[in-house]
Parts: sequence; C-alpha cells; structure tokens
Amino acid sequence: MTRATTATLAAIRRRLDEPPPENVPGQLALDVPAAEDKPPKVCGYGNPRCGAVPTRFYPCGWKRDEHQPARTTRRKTP
Repeated sequence: MTRATTATLAAIRRRLDEPPPENVPGQLALDVPAAEDKPPKVCGYGNPRCGAVPTRFYPCGWKRDEHQPARTTRRKTP
C-alpha cells in the first residue's frame, strides 16, 4: 500500500470510531403504530381446505410440506 492509501484508510477508521450525532438533519421522530396482527396462512389443499399451519408459498398457493406440489414450474408447450 502506498502512504496515501494508508492515510486514507486510517482517516476512515477514525471516522467509523466516532459516535453518531444525536440529531441527524432531516430526520423526524414519529410514533409508528404497531402493525396489525394477521392470522397465519393456512394450507389451501383439497376440498374442503386442509387448513394446516405452518405453510409455505408455492406458485399454486399456500401449501404445507405434505401437500407440496410435484411440479412448481410451468410446463413448456411444444
């Protein structure tokens, strides 16, 4: 490394060690309400629906591991 590179890296390290400022210009402190509690996704397999939890999203919908589709990609038509 050259002396200039070493000096630049040392300056950057010193800046990283400094504590952050208390108030950053342009920032506004807001009270953000808590997110809504949504019900968990349920398995959409079968008729009537399976309704098991936990599930995972596949292109054909939310399914549990036992109902995982054999093919999750589209077939190419000739």
